[in-house]
Amino acid sequence: MIRPTLLRRLLLLDARIKLRHKLLIAFILIVLIPTLSIGFFSYKKSSSIIQEQTSHAYLEALRQTTINISYRLREVENISELIYTNEKLQKIVRKAAVQELSISEVYEDYKSLTEIITNLEKNRNIFRIRLFVPDNPLYATENRNIFPVNAVDAQKLNEELLSQPGFMKWSFVGQQAYLSNGIKSVLSLNRLMKDFEQVNNVLGAVAIDVDENTLNEVLRDMSLSLPYQALLVNKDTVITTYTNNKSDQLSISWDMLRNKLQSHPLPYKGYEKLVIDGKSYLYLVHPVDQLDWRLVVLIPTINITDQSTLLGFFISILTLILVVAAILLSIVLSDRITRPIHILADKMKGIEQGNFGEMVEVTGHDEISLLQRRFNRMSTEINSLIEEVYKITISKQQEEMKVLESRINSHFLYNTLDTVKWMAFRNKEPDIVQIVTSLSKFFRISLNKGNDVLTVDKELEHVAAYMDIQNVRFNGQLGYYPAIDAELLGLEIIKLILQPIVENGIIHGVNRKVDKKGSIVIRGVIVGDFIEFMVIDDGVGMDAAARDRLFTSSTTGYGLRNVHQRLVLTYGPDCGVRVWSKPGMGTAVKLILRKERKALPMERA
Repeated sequence: MIRPTLLRRLLLLDARIKLRHKLLIAFILIVLIPTLSIGFFSYKKSSSIIQEQTSHAYLEALRQTTINISYRLREVENISELIYTNEKLQKIVRKAAVQELSISEVYEDYKSLTEIITNLEKNRNIFRIRLFVPDNPLYATENRNIFPVNAVDAQKLNEELLSQPGFMKWSFVGQQAYLSNGIKSVLSLNRLMKDFEQVNNVLGAVAIDVDENTLNEVLRDMSLSLPYQALLVNKDTVITTYTNNKSDQLSISWDMLRNKLQSHPLPYKGYEKLVIDGKSYLYLVHPVDQLDWRLVVLIPTINITDQSTLLGFFISILTLILVVAAILLSIVLSDRITRPIHILADKMKGIEQGNFGEMVEVTGHDEISLLQRRFNRMSTEINSLIEEVYKITISKQQEEMKVLESRINSHFLYNTLDTVKWMAFRNKEPDIVQIVTSLSKFFRISLNKGNDVLTVDKELEHVAAYMDIQNVRFNGQLGYYPAIDAELLGLEIIKLILQPIVENGIIHGVNRKVDKKGSIVIRGVIVGDFIEFMVIDDGVGMDAAARDRLFTSSTTGYGLRNVHQRLVLTYGPDCGVRVWSKPGMGTAVKLILRKERKALPMERA
């Protein structure tokens, strides 16, 4: 046999799933797939936008920081301009280059120079101003602000600065020793001092030292909320560096970064992701205006993705809420759609059980309401047909009874039996008198003047007359023991329902015993709205197959099958005959009736 394909298995599974579950699954999938897709792509896109905006915001912070650095450096350049253009300072240096100075002149010139320099050193960005003068004037030996320079060094300095814009150049000095201040890490602005009177002459040079911490403060004041490492570099030299988080993740040396940049070139200005030692960083770089400097910042991407993770958490919670709401709504909708179908199925089951005429409420104008209207029409038609069949069946039973009764001329029968009785009495035959009397009573109750109903006590008299006749036949070996509730005796029931059961018990039960001896017990009780009779015999009993044939036998007469049909037709499908029997132990037959007869179709309102 060919193994079922996946599609065939799915079709088989689909055939076994209830409609409500199919609708529920369909609703959930229709909502779940788009919701999860939208949530996932929203998270990915939002994360990308967050990283993009964060990168742009931090690059803007770098631009602002480079502007602050440039501003501070320009302040220093402006100070150098003040030194360069100071006429008094020019005059003092020019005089020292062309003539010998007296002690008093040296003192006055030194005092004037130190006053000028000291005032300018008060600027927040300047750590020290150093003035380099040639020809070794006497005051140049103080080695704090004024230093001598020999001809070779002066020539080398001239050649270096003459080619620079404004005859000045920034350089990172690094560790520098200072009297009374120890060693400081500084960067310096070196600038030539041209003679204003003879522009081809160089009077000397000035070096303005800026403490590294001055630029470090600018890096510290960057408005970055995440941990970062900032490096201010001049080509291959690190001018200063700052880290706002002392973790190992942000302890990257310039050499390590430079080696990475050599194998993975990055833009001179902008941002990009960079992986160093297996760790991912956001690399941002921005040049410093008018200088060959760059500000480089490294930010661990894990700190940026934390924001994306938080956003993802909120998106996940929102998605979960939407999914739960969709599932609950799907349950409500599937239940609302399938509930009318379930009601319709229950009503159909009621018809299967004999509750004809079931109707359902039409709930709308959709396809299900169309089924409801068709069901109501079908139920009405079935009920009409059942009533018609019921009416025909009752009429048939009544006609059969009338035909049977019509065959018996009651007056002729009673006169004949009365004649036989008096003849037996005259010939002194008491047994014949008794049997004729019982037979006369038997027929009188059976005919019942053409009525279909009689009281329970009359039905019992009919059974008693029958038992008297049978006892004559069986030589008095039959026992009869009625046990009926007193409140039952006056109630009306349809006639001829107990005698046929008693007759079956004697003929098919007691009569088949070897000794032909037995007894019949009749019990009667009221149970709620029902009357229950139990007819018990101690005959030979029967097996299950024989018991089932009692209801399928097509023999004529008032047998058990006939009694069952009459009870069902008269009192409803929940009434009728029930039989219990066991071979060798006898038979018990229960008859179930209602206190009131079921209304005939023609009698219904």
